[in-house]
Amino acid sequence: MDFSIEVLFLDLMKASVLIFLGHMLRSKVKFLQNLYIPSSLIAGFIGLAIGPYGANILRFSSHMGNYTSAFMVIVFSAIAYGSFSVVKEEKRLGELKESKGESLKRILALYVYRSIASILVYIVPIGVGVYIIDKFIMKLPEGFTILVGGGFVGGHGTNAAFGSAVTEATGWAGATDVGMTFATVGVLVGLIGGIIMIKNATNKKYTSFVNKFDALPEQFKTGWMPENNEPEMGKEMVSPIALDPLAWSFLMIIIPTGLAYATIKYVRIYLSTMPTYLWAFLIAVAMTQVLKYSGIGKHVDKRSISRISGSATDFLVFFGVAGIKIEIVMQFAMPIIVLSAMALGSLILCMYFIGPRLSNKYWFERCIFVYGYCTGVYAIGLTLLRICDPEGKSKTLEDAAVTSPIDFVEYYTLLLGPILLSTGRVNTFMTVMVITLVVSFIAAFVLKLWNVPHKERISDAELEI
Repeated sequence: MDFSIEVLFLDLMKASVLIFLGHMLRSKVKFLQNLYIPSSLIAGFIGLAIGPYGANILRFSSHMGNYTSAFMVIVFSAIAYGSFSVVKEEKRLGELKESKGESLKRILALYVYRSIASILVYIVPIGVGVYIIDKFIMKLPEGFTILVGGGFVGGHGTNAAFGSAVTEATGWAGATDVGMTFATVGVLVGLIGGIIMIKNATNKKYTSFVNKFDALPEQFKTGWMPENNEPEMGKEMVSPIALDPLAWSFLMIIIPTGLAYATIKYVRIYLSTMPTYLWAFLIAVAMTQVLKYSGIGKHVDKRSISRISGSATDFLVFFGVAGIKIEIVMQFAMPIIVLSAMALGSLILCMYFIGPRLSNKYWFERCIFVYGYCTGVYAIGLTLLRICDPEGKSKTLEDAAVTSPIDFVEYYTLLLGPILLSTGRVNTFMTVMVITLVVSFIAAFVLKLWNVPHKERISDAELEI
């Protein structure tokens, strides 16, 4: 079927109906509520079951597989606005420099711990996949192993990008399907595993603010915000008389997205391995700097852009999961299971061995956030954290926000990970990651961030409910 506006909107309509249905199920079915599974993921499973790669009851166009990549480019255009300031007065890094004493140590400890956890989720599965499975058990396509860390740490959006980059570099058409599978596994083990850990932690007195497992507020379970307590989606930074504020935020994303597609046609001759999503990100970064130094940045609402990005992510998750080709997943079922287990095992090791040694106080709350962060998306970490620290007293989110702009591991894996592993330069990627891991441990000792672990809270008298 040839692509047309009609085809596009018919596919989007079908996706919207299933996402609507997924949200209704989430709001009514207790089992789904207790697992905190996102509505878009529920919809994706429904689409997979009844769509073209399942029972084929609901048919989408042949362009279904392209939508994931398109939404992914939009997401990466928006990421730049969250990672780089568009306002001169904003001083996140200044906050880090101004922190003193225990506050500074607390911030650095979380940064080091998150770096260690992210690195291990990447290098352990890559090591097992490349040096054991590929050599002695079965041949894996180039770039296969980067999809494990991409799915767990980055989620569906990152693996849509990684899958696209691997396919472009190697010609392996199944990369996105495997990538979406790893991302889905990551989300499920993040939510289900995290809830199990929290319940266990409350029984063993690891938690500092709750003495028994207590669910999140009702809106986190049902998906509906309480009446008369709905937060604002963003600020109106331009006058509606001149231009609709949402259109203003929308064009901030569409401009770098469109320029990425326009640019890639002319530079591919020289940079054949550089994927479209990366161009979108770099162009958006340049755009944020122009806005910042021109003084226009103060009129850009990052929250509205984040909401547009979140909407794109929901559709990305749906199309990514609904479009998974089961036969490809079954072909690589063994390495998918083994490498997912390696990633999960690495996180559990970090959670209970390394985490308590890098946190003087509130180790569990800070570690469960990182666990969620490394199994899909930031929102999973936030969800798990709010269960055991509903009032944010551990300052985990504040500390994570301060160090987010200088997350070397995230930038390195996003920018170079799929390129290096798709072109056979696994050793180069691994060398940099291992060096970063060693430096992280050295920094922990030199800066005196490494402590004797005290897993249990000191007394029930300190418990705050």
